[in-house]
Amino acid sequence: MIRQIRLKRQLAAILLTLGALLVGGYSLLAAHYFKLGMDSTMVGAMEQAVHQHIRQRAGGTAEPDLGAFTVTSTWQQQPRQIRSLLPQPPQQETRLVTSRETKPNGRRGRLVFAMRFPTAEGTLFVSHTLTRQQMSSLVHRTIRDNLTSLLLISLSTAVALALAIWLLLRQLSKPVTRLGRWARDLESANLQDPLPDFRYPELNELASLVRDSLSSQQDSLEREHRFLRHSSHELRTPISVMRSGIELIRSLPPEQAPAARSVLASIIDRLDRASLNMKHLTETLLWLSRDEPIDLPTRPIALDRLVQDIVEEHRYLLRDKDVALSVTTSPATLEQSEVALRMVLGNLIRNAFQHTWAGDVTLRQQGKTIFIDNLQRANGQEDGSGDSQDADNDAPAGYPDTVDDLGFGLGLELTAQLTERLGWHYHNRPVPGGHYVQLTLVDAAEPHG
Repeated sequence: MIRQIRLKRQLAAILLTLGALLVGGYSLLAAHYFKLGMDSTMVGAMEQAVHQHIRQRAGGTAEPDLGAFTVTSTWQQQPRQIRSLLPQPPQQETRLVTSRETKPNGRRGRLVFAMRFPTAEGTLFVSHTLTRQQMSSLVHRTIRDNLTSLLLISLSTAVALALAIWLLLRQLSKPVTRLGRWARDLESANLQDPLPDFRYPELNELASLVRDSLSSQQDSLEREHRFLRHSSHELRTPISVMRSGIELIRSLPPEQAPAARSVLASIIDRLDRASLNMKHLTETLLWLSRDEPIDLPTRPIALDRLVQDIVEEHRYLLRDKDVALSVTTSPATLEQSEVALRMVLGNLIRNAFQHTWAGDVTLRQQGKTIFIDNLQRANGQEDGSGDSQDADNDAPAGYPDTVDDLGFGLGLELTAQLTERLGWHYHNRPVPGGHYVQLTLVDAAEPHG
């Protein structure tokens, strides 16, 4: 995993690196020119020694006194210690040549300077040897002071540059931080408030884009919620009519009611189950579409009995299927909303029953936790349980198929939303041939930390 670096730190690192390179480069350049200045001073002194040599020779002095400088007409006349460090004479005229002696212990020794000068009398060679002992205290102090000044200037420049970078980043980070804080605090109540000024046009444009995007999403959510509320309310009336009509048909006298095994009775059963599913889904959608979640009324509920009741309500989904059902419960009571429990458990149990054609469904309730496993056998389509029939798998021959695929789609999505809003712990994991579900409920009477 690539470690992410904050923009502020990365920008600071880049600016500090550039600053260090600039300070280091200019420090080296200053040191180089300091050395060139020392060389220029030496060249001037050697040139004066050559002129003095010419004047003294013209005045009749056979051995001119030039102090620490040696001027000869040939390179072989130079002292041996000079020629030992510079075996070859300087090739270019008026170009300073230097060489430093390295002692056996690795320490640096004397420093030798040599030049070739063209004169009217011919070429002259001038040399000079410099050791630490020969340098005066004034020269030592001057060099030390110059190097100290160079170091102080470099350090002062580096500190000033670091301070300027820090102030720049501080000024840049303030509006960016304000923008992030403003974006985090955006909600439907303040979306239409005037945009704050974040100092830079780019940040103001970004803030405008963020608000426009959130406004668009808010409008979409409001349209979706309105649609869900209206459609759920509108669907409740026809569903109630359907449920009342089915109950009325079932209450007919035996001589007027359809035969138990007739096609009409089968159709009525299918309509009954479909309308019941529609009722559950409509109630779920209506509750989820509320703008503000409401506290559902709670009461003590025997969870084991409720699970058994919901299993019996949906047992029709296993009719004529080669499915082995195992239900294990243990006594448990909790304070919770029965409506919410029925919605969630109904979705999960209906999903397991509806989509297991031939296999095993295991439902286990331990305390406040419910486990549901539904496994499909590989030969389910070969033993007749996978014929082209609907989710109920009991349609008579020749009746149109109406496959209900709400279990793995809308049903599970609604269950996830319901459990998230209610604060329950819901885990749904697909396994080879089926699904594994674990649901842990929360007692409304217990304080939540």
